[in-house]
Amino acid sequence: MSAEVETAFECTNEPPHRFAIVERMRNRDGVLLTLKRLDAPYPKREMFITGRELKMGYDNVYKACFVCVDQGRKETAIVLAKADIQAGL
Repeated sequence: MSAEVETAFECTNEPPHRFAIVERMRNRDGVLLTLKRLDAPYPKREMFITGRELKMGYDNVYKACFVCVDQGRKETAIVLAKADIQAGL
């Protein structure tokens, strides 16, 4: 696990939900992130980014926004920059 410098990420919902990575751990299959919500109290959530997602030729990884899913809204994406996912690993 590594110490973090907070970078805010947003989902594509209007208004967007804001998140920060508070922990990251690399394993042989990818990176396990722990995200916390910045704009409202909410339990921290773990999100797994596969090695395959990291190897794709894009600068960002898109994951479903767990707040929107919990609220029954159609799934929207949290846009995570690969550089921020792998920072400090």
